[in-house]
Amino acid sequence: MKPLRLAFKLLAAFLLLVVLLVGAGVVLVNTKAFQQRVLKQTTQMLSERLQTQVSIDSVDIRFMAQQLRLYGLHVADQQQRPLLTVRQAGVDVDISELLGNKFTIKDVELSGARALLLKPSKDSVSNFQFIIDAFKKQPKAKRDTTVAPRKRIQFDIHSVRLNDIQVTYNQLSLQLAQALIKGRKGKYQAQAQLQLATDNHKPRKNAGKPKRGFFDVGHLNVTCHFKAAIDATEKDTLRLNLSELQARDSITGIDIRNLQAQVRLAGKKLLLNNVQVQQKHTQLHIAHAAMQLPSKRDSIPLSFSTGPIAGTVYLQDISRAFAPVLSKFTLPLQLSCTMSGNQDVLSFRQVKVGTADKRLAITATGDITNLKSKEKLTVLFHVNRMTAKSGIKERIISQFPVKRLMMAQLHNLGNISYVGSFRVIRKEERFWGTLGTAVGSLKFQFWLDERNKYVVGNASTRKLHFGKVMGMKDVGPLAAKADFKIDISKPRTAAMRRKLGGKLPIGAVNA
Repeated sequence: MKPLRLAFKLLAAFLLLVVLLVGAGVVLVNTKAFQQRVLKQTTQMLSERLQTQVSIDSVDIRFMAQQLRLYGLHVADQQQRPLLTVRQAGVDVDISELLGNKFTIKDVELSGARALLLKPSKDSVSNFQFIIDAFKKQPKAKRDTTVAPRKRIQFDIHSVRLNDIQVTYNQLSLQLAQALIKGRKGKYQAQAQLQLATDNHKPRKNAGKPKRGFFDVGHLNVTCHFKAAIDATEKDTLRLNLSELQARDSITGIDIRNLQAQVRLAGKKLLLNNVQVQQKHTQLHIAHAAMQLPSKRDSIPLSFSTGPIAGTVYLQDISRAFAPVLSKFTLPLQLSCTMSGNQDVLSFRQVKVGTADKRLAITATGDITNLKSKEKLTVLFHVNRMTAKSGIKERIISQFPVKRLMMAQLHNLGNISYVGSFRVIRKEERFWGTLGTAVGSLKFQFWLDERNKYVVGNASTRKLHFGKVMGMKDVGPLAAKADFKIDISKPRTAAMRRKLGGKLPIGAVNA
């Protein structure tokens, strides 16, 4: 995330500046008195340049051991709030190859760091902007071509150890319990334990809505542990082999038991290979994927695409986060599809869902559009073919905590098929298509009007063996057309039932 990366860059810039300024004095003398004098001048210079309060409690410099320890760094923002504090920072270096333009940092240790980054509104100035402005690069002067350019110093870092780091950005808080990065010459092993939390100080989106899932970006509490191998030996390219990642959100219930992937970042392109995702029961494999990262400067929008996504899905694994009604859904489903999209559209192609015994099989395509608009967000899927053989219908219904009504009539339909579509827009779900059964077919369309609380639609059949469905031997096949409007408002239907009695739905059917 950009604010968090910026926080660590600012912290690294401060530490590097302090190392260089204090290190200049180390070459001259290694006494405490001289160190404190240089320290005082350093903090004074920083305070004047930033126009804010900067202080360092003490430093410990050991020239022969080439070590620097810094204690109690404090930087205030321009409203005198604590922008950055560091309890302890240490650097062990090797300057033996400095004449060859090589500077080796053997070990970096940072403990007890706190960064408070604030940006109250989209149009306001962040409380750390003055630091960016103070250290902004000046335009490069025209280089004298008659003078040979100086060689850049090559830095080599052997290890970085981080402990008890906390970065707060508005309502987002990142706590890094510990992290270790070890390696040489651009190849590193990394592992870390961290916690990410958000709190927008508003009621949860599912407050008072028991049928709604717990997922809410304003209320997260994610703990994460990962191990990875990093290769940064190629220019403008970063390779990462993620061998282990566990992440769990204690609020939403999202639980990633393990995630593995091979990642390559080249410029503004992110390439993934052999991605393995495992939840409590669900297992998915993504063969490959590519993402074009956005760039405002180059007017490049976000886009992505994947190769085949395949695996076994248990809907129970996502029930708490997105659909509590799926909490008992333990039926394993085989899934395969491909995905693509951009910042406004998600597209699903070659979608196949079914059971391992082929008693349920669905093929479909779909799109989710207007991702940026809560009011215009639209889900549209076309079911090219669905087949459900006898027995699987009853098993699927048994996965839901609902009353089992008319199960005998459902069984009498025999094998069923469906071709059609469904569309979901805010507060309206619309379904249409043709339902085929062993006793005839039915064309239908209906929609749930959640604003006014009605189910409205129509249905027609040329030949349906209604008697066989209802167990009425004397009733033969029929042809029919019907329009209906059913009231699903609990207050209205309760009032009508008190007046009329009975338990049937309240509404009108014209057939």
